[in-house]
Amino acid sequence: MKSDSSEIISYISIAVIIISLFFIGAKFTGYAVTGNETGVVNVTITTSAALNFTTALLDFGSGTVTPGARALVWTNGTAIDWTGSTPTGQLVLENIGNVNLSVTLQTNKTADTFLGGTTPEFKAKVSDSAGNTGACTGNASAGTESFLTYNNINESAQVACDVLGYDPGLDTVDINFFINISDNVIGAKTVGIIAIGTY
Repeated sequence: MKSDSSEIISYISIAVIIISLFFIGAKFTGYAVTGNETGVVNVTITTSAALNFTTALLDFGSGTVTPGARALVWTNGTAIDWTGSTPTGQLVLENIGNVNLSVTLQTNKTADTFLGGTTPEFKAKVSDSAGNTGACTGNASAGTESFLTYNNINESAQVACDVLGYDPGLDTVDINFFINISDNVIGAKTVGIIAIGTY
């Protein structure tokens, strides 16, 4: 029993010495700050690439081709040898993401399948929407037809804009169309326009 008491006293003595050394070495400064601490706040913004046809339907209307002629109709309201309504509108494509996009256009039908008749033509033209000057840049890539003027659009993807911006006021383009129809065509005709954006 005596040895156990000696051991306990020894342990207590060692603990007192350690505690004393801690207080001797410690320098108290009250509640004053002796150093700076840094906190960190993180946020991760992910890339969002998205296109939207804000105007997704374009109706050329109905009419007839002058017999023995070919009807030439533009979506700006101009028509030659066409009796009937003339369109005054276009498809409107907007970059609704947060990154610049390279945009291609294509159809889901050939001009022959879409319009029929003899040597039909279906063409598109891409231009900046009103108030969006500079939205579409570089739409005349090497090896493809440029949509700066009316050019054939078909089932092959063709560059419409090398860069379509995403900033408000720099993110929207108009797509106008031209059709050339022979006088032996009748019936309702529909074609899909596919816009693909990559970054």
